[in-house]
Amino acid sequence: MYRHLVKGMSSPCYGREWELDYLHAVLNRALNHGALQTLYLQGMTGAGKTRLLATFATQLATAGKRSVTFSCSTATESTFSSFSIQSFVKALMSVTETIQSHDIRLKIDLIASSTLCALRLRQWLGSRLTQGETDTLARVSETRLQQLDKQVAQNLLAYASHKGMAAIIIDGAHNLSTKALQFIHLFTSCDAQQAVTLIISARQQHAFIHPPKWLSHAHTIILKPLDPHAMTQLAKHTLRCQDMAPDKHRARTADAIKRAQGNPYFLKQLLSDPGPVVALPNALQHFARNCLNSMPREVASTLKFAASLGLCFNTHQLQQFNENEKIRAPLCVLHKLLCSGLIKQSDDHFCFVHPLVQEALKSQTSNNEFSWYTYPRHHHPNRCPNQVTSN
Repeated sequence: MYRHLVKGMSSPCYGREWELDYLHAVLNRALNHGALQTLYLQGMTGAGKTRLLATFATQLATAGKRSVTFSCSTATESTFSSFSIQSFVKALMSVTETIQSHDIRLKIDLIASSTLCALRLRQWLGSRLTQGETDTLARVSETRLQQLDKQVAQNLLAYASHKGMAAIIIDGAHNLSTKALQFIHLFTSCDAQQAVTLIISARQQHAFIHPPKWLSHAHTIILKPLDPHAMTQLAKHTLRCQDMAPDKHRARTADAIKRAQGNPYFLKQLLSDPGPVVALPNALQHFARNCLNSMPREVASTLKFAASLGLCFNTHQLQQFNENEKIRAPLCVLHKLLCSGLIKQSDDHFCFVHPLVQEALKSQTSNNEFSWYTYPRHHHPNRCPNQVTSN
């Protein structure tokens, strides 16, 4: 089977051998059954989703299989193509930036299974339609339009498969708009008998705070923290990339692995930062600032207050904050906190997804910003509130 072609390849994706095998197994299923397979990859920030997918795409290319990867991140350092509906459609059509509009129209006529499908496909691409063509699509009922869209999606997947496209990868789908997610949903829901694997990765954030219903039947991989052996391998690789001998930095490595708690991105930042490993890396401080600056003021302020309490906090503490700060819609603020992907709920309390996330957010808080807050009397004076709520 195809999986054996890549089994012996070395991978820089330390500790993710099982996940890579699973990705190849799903791809083999699509190839063997000639049917679209959808896979959902979930993991917290820094867990290694992008690295895993990049390694998978490289292995496909080495084995002579075509794939296309889209990034939904705003990060400028991403080497993937930026996702948009037009770029997605063009990739499935094998359309390059240099192709002429006349040739695009000829290709649309080749791909589309009907005149109406061709019109809809041109509309997806943002092509200029005549008034008559616009009126024709406007007269299509909502039910018929949904059927038409599924037919166009099937046409595109059939053409992509015909051109040897084995995998379509969308990385960071939690950053997409509702319209873009509905568009992707269209492709996962159409009954496409094509040997294509559609892979969607996301953090538990925004629309993905819980897995969307339209991905309930997808193959699912949830990235867990790396084990100590994989973290040690990654640490040695990171140090060598900086021309540092791992044997001379054993203590620094051990401290970094302990702080990173299985998160590969955090480990690399701890080892790459010029400061001492006990300090907070500049990259994580920058991450915290960006998160807070992108949030409404009341949400950012609540998040900073929660971070000042410790790793965990409870509703009683949030209520004190809401009353003191006169938060107008506390339930709405709490919902946005959960949708940020930075905290998670556990029974009667909340915790940050990682200690370094809490530490990074706390670093953005001034010493006297929440000096008004006092621990409830039932808290032991020598214990942090998070230690109480974690019991």
